[in-house]
Amino acid sequence: MKILVAMSGGVDSTISAYLLKKSGHDIIGVHFNFVNDANKISNERNLEEISKMLGINILYKDAIPEFREKIITSFVNDYKNGITPNPCAICNGLMKFEKLIEVMKETDSDMIATGHYANVSKINNNGNIRYCIKKSKNSQKDQSYMLYRLSQEQLSHVIFPLSDMEKLEVRKIAKDLNLKVAEQKDSQDVCFIKDVDYKEFIKRFDYGDDYKERIARGELKLENLLNCDYLKKGEFVDINGKVLGFHNGIINYTIGQRKGLNIAFGERKFVVKIDKKNNQVVLGNNDDLMSDTFYINNVVFSGHDENIVGKRFISKLRYRHDGTECDIECATDNNNTYKCKLLSNVRAITNGQSAVFYDKDDNIMFGGIISTSSK
Repeated sequence: MKILVAMSGGVDSTISAYLLKKSGHDIIGVHFNFVNDANKISNERNLEEISKMLGINILYKDAIPEFREKIITSFVNDYKNGITPNPCAICNGLMKFEKLIEVMKETDSDMIATGHYANVSKINNNGNIRYCIKKSKNSQKDQSYMLYRLSQEQLSHVIFPLSDMEKLEVRKIAKDLNLKVAEQKDSQDVCFIKDVDYKEFIKRFDYGDDYKERIARGELKLENLLNCDYLKKGEFVDINGKVLGFHNGIINYTIGQRKGLNIAFGERKFVVKIDKKNNQVVLGNNDDLMSDTFYINNVVFSGHDENIVGKRFISKLRYRHDGTECDIECATDNNNTYKCKLLSNVRAITNGQSAVFYDKDDNIMFGGIISTSSK
């Protein structure tokens, strides 16, 4: 079988390619450039070493403009509107796997493969055969949550060679092959943000990497920067609307945040809501962060069809969430929006994050983007 393998230059994708080739498959690697990376040259040298070691060809594809338009711009706009995005989950379905399918067809490959820790299931749902992501048995590395937006076409063509392997096992294989990536650290952060936090990244996105120098030269006025909607000072209020103090722009806050408020209350206060319309950040106690109701929109259906109302699933509301049973109560008047009722409260349910719904066998049935209101 001819298999196209996504090659990042890391240990997981490298060993995925190795295992597939060892099994007798014809392997082609592909590396996508999604951002202008200062380490691009050294990374490509590393990939060339891997190519020679494994005896495979690696293609290089540039998708920087498309990635900026579809992923980065959306990420920036969400934060400007008081929403906390989940760009990795969006990217997998909209960019990474979509580009893999494109190159699979260009190279007449039969399947695609990545180094994710997850499985693919084929299940019968009301007489319809559907593909879906299933959790890896390696619970510490399971990445199913981040893959919920994959389409049926993508799922029908993907292989995960590391599916249920332990990371130590993967590193041992790399070490036995004398590969430099054997001890490479896992990537933890958003791939397109390097050496700065998301707030600084957004300022540079809007005003250029040299905006501070331009302010110093008088070419950009600091007051213009601080008067933009997302950096403009506004009110801290309590859940009853009482003014408690003043914030430094909604971009600086996320739901559940306690540190960095720069205001003393005599008791712990947390961000419980970001009101972009009124430029207010609502503060409350930890109990105010607890909720059992939320909505999802922009839903992608995997193992289940759209007939989900009145049914119960296990929902994960963030990557490290263990999961909570949840009933889908109704579809709202808004297209593709559903009201979800948890059987127990969850802390800090956050607009813009992903809610992923599993069956009792750990198969992903569907998932969507969280909203704390139906509007």
